[in-house]
Amino acid sequence: MQPFWEKDYKEDGYYAFGNPSMEVIEQTKKLTPNATVLDIGCGDGRHAIYLAKLGFNVEAIDVSESGIAKINRYKELHQLHNLKAYVQDAATYPFEKKFDLIISHGVFHFMPRIDWVHLIHQMKKHTNEKGCNIITVFTDEVPIPDDLAPFVHGIFKDGELQDLYKDWTISLYRSYTFEDEHENNIHHCHAANKLVAVKPFTGKGETNI
Repeated sequence: MQPFWEKDYKEDGYYAFGNPSMEVIEQTKKLTPNATVLDIGCGDGRHAIYLAKLGFNVEAIDVSESGIAKINRYKELHQLHNLKAYVQDAATYPFEKKFDLIISHGVFHFMPRIDWVHLIHQMKKHTNEKGCNIITVFTDEVPIPDDLAPFVHGIFKDGELQDLYKDWTISLYRSYTFEDEHENNIHHCHAANKLVAVKPFTGKGETNI
């Protein structure tokens, strides 16, 4: 059984989940040209490709072979040498350097709680000072739709994401619900938390902001 978005990942010409999110677009205005970005659970590249086209050094990972293949087709077509995309389970991603921006949009609730707690800890540790984390997750404020339920393993409680970043400067936090429509005219209601958090500056670490 595959999630519905795998079908869209195989199709070129559009992104399965639409255009880049506004909070990502806004954050790019604060990055220097040589900034480094990690996109965790990049899907078919709506953020990774956008950021690479702006000239940032982007590393993008996802468990979907179709999503990564789509990104790499685009990378080759447009000669985006500053974009590295490959198949990787986020839970076992080997952090080897620090980044100025780390994105994880709509991913963590598909992971067991023990894995995303560890991953968020690693993200915070491997973000440069004055660097930023952007995260969006589903919460338990409304039931998970039946066609998504088999894939959701670590749903967040409302406000839990914010608590994990209470030692950072939170520049954006939203708790909200929204509706969308999947294939076969299936309508869903989701509850979500969205967070943009900036790592404090101590003068002891690197920064490209």
